[in-house]
Amino acid sequence: MNKKTIRLGIAGALAALSLAGLAVPAQADDEMWDTPNADSCGPVVDFVKYCTAENGSAYPVLVSGAVAGPRPGIGGALQVGRTLTVVDGDWDPADATLTHQWLRNDVPVLGATGTTYRLTEADLGKGIRVKTTAVAPSYAKTTLQSTKTAPVTTAGGAVQSLIAGDIGIGTYDTHPDRPSRLVYAGAGFRDAPVVYRQYQWLRDGTPIPGATAHVFDPRGSTGLLSVRVTGHAPGFMPATGTSGPRKVSDFDPQPGAVVTGGTGLGDVLTAADDVPWTSSLRPHTYQWLRDGVPISGATALTYKITAKDQGHTLVLMTDPSWYDTKIYSNAVAVPAAAGVELKQLTNVTKPVVTGDAVTGSVMKVSAGTWSVPSDKLKVTYNWFAPDGTVAATGPSFTPDGSQVGKTLTVLVTASAPGYTTARVKVTAPKPVTARESTRAITGTLTVGSKVTVTPDPWYDRAGITSDVMWLRDGVQIAGAYGWSYVLTKADAGTKLSASVFPTVPGGMYQTINASARVAGLPLISATPTIVGTLTAGNVLTVKRGTWSWGTAFTYRWLRNGVVISDAYASTYKVRTADKGTKLTVRVTGSRFGYTTVSRTSAARIAQ
Repeated sequence: MNKKTIRLGIAGALAALSLAGLAVPAQADDEMWDTPNADSCGPVVDFVKYCTAENGSAYPVLVSGAVAGPRPGIGGALQVGRTLTVVDGDWDPADATLTHQWLRNDVPVLGATGTTYRLTEADLGKGIRVKTTAVAPSYAKTTLQSTKTAPVTTAGGAVQSLIAGDIGIGTYDTHPDRPSRLVYAGAGFRDAPVVYRQYQWLRDGTPIPGATAHVFDPRGSTGLLSVRVTGHAPGFMPATGTSGPRKVSDFDPQPGAVVTGGTGLGDVLTAADDVPWTSSLRPHTYQWLRDGVPISGATALTYKITAKDQGHTLVLMTDPSWYDTKIYSNAVAVPAAAGVELKQLTNVTKPVVTGDAVTGSVMKVSAGTWSVPSDKLKVTYNWFAPDGTVAATGPSFTPDGSQVGKTLTVLVTASAPGYTTARVKVTAPKPVTARESTRAITGTLTVGSKVTVTPDPWYDRAGITSDVMWLRDGVQIAGAYGWSYVLTKADAGTKLSASVFPTVPGGMYQTINASARVAGLPLISATPTIVGTLTAGNVLTVKRGTWSWGTAFTYRWLRNGVVISDAYASTYKVRTADKGTKLTVRVTGSRFGYTTVSRTSAARIAQ
């Protein structure tokens, strides 16, 4: 692997999570996870290494040879004339060279390749995105892009800065007798409705390569642990905060039972359970595992090794009655039976990935064919994202917003009794793309009515939630967040839209426009009449009738249906040119928050 270092970091931890049968949430923020032990790993072959979990099962980890870093963010006010700044965060290796390209509605802006970008009139009404490309010697190039911002406006005002709250380090399991092996960063930011966060874990104040996720496995680390969190949000200046240092030893796990004894056929293993007892009413229970799978009937502190155990790993799992906590003993590797030579299992026809690589659509992978009949094979599947995290297990997978723009790979593992385990890696033919959104604004577009952003069925089924910001003529409505909004008088006559912000990495920013302009409250009106004698030189007057209180009026006089250019008062002096023509008057009433109404009088013939 030379300089393409095995950089597991949190990616390896997340991979371990999925392959151990635990759910890996799509969004890192506000989630706390546990992970199997990643200390015992074999050699790297074809960018894959196999590790042993706490329960004795093996799980694969895809080792990436690419430069690694967080998704870039954008800081600054989304106003014409303002300057935006890219928020890159820390990359691994630290000396990676970063270049940038700014995009306007996903189209590259010519010459905009710096770390800052000044918004121009061409950006008005459009979303901005920045793309960061990182290169380093002996590493594959990596390109990541930010979430698209809300549309740029002309609104003025001071640029707000995010305010970072307390940055802290928490643990997954807060039970005093068993600190967690996985720690997470807690960071609050005020003022912006949606804040994207970048994380960098530090050891003795120095960045830990690849440790840029919300969670971090401190096992194998020493010294003082802290985390630096940068928050960024469209329209705000970014803010950064760093937690106070904590000793890594604070997170040492509670050890499980200690297993001793011989490893030969017929030998008896004995476990000494020193895990603290928490309740006399709920005593500890035990279960022996073979390669992570429970052994039927093996529920005591002793276990006699059988022929089925040869060539496998044994572990004792203790349930100390702490909610769903499970504690594992040291692993015991039982040697294979003497004189047994495993045959070579080989792949004959490579597996194939099929299905549309579109969010919400099912992708499948075939098993391929092997040198052993299918009825004797056991085949497992692991879907990997490019960063090495496991996206799913099993022969099918439905991508969501977190995989958009990424090309998935699948590790197909085949095993059979008497044969070596064989693996083959296949790659999807194209990156995942986002399905066209079917969201819409529903409800009556009238002042006082409630309107709602309808859910996008495929999007919501994928378990993705979003934050919604409502806009009036493209400008954010103060305090208007959430899936529903009640229209006010200020919305009358304006174009309503909603910005839907994804809360998962790689999610798609959406702007949903209402089908029409917002109508005001109904205005009480009446048909006007013309009062006066219609002969040249006489003055005519409009009698408006009854209208809503507070209505403002404008007038237009018409001759045979054509507007008289200089006749726009409530009175009109009949002219010689009017003789024999039909005169009418049009009265237009308007009031803030109400629908504007025009009424035209009946025609009268001038004498």
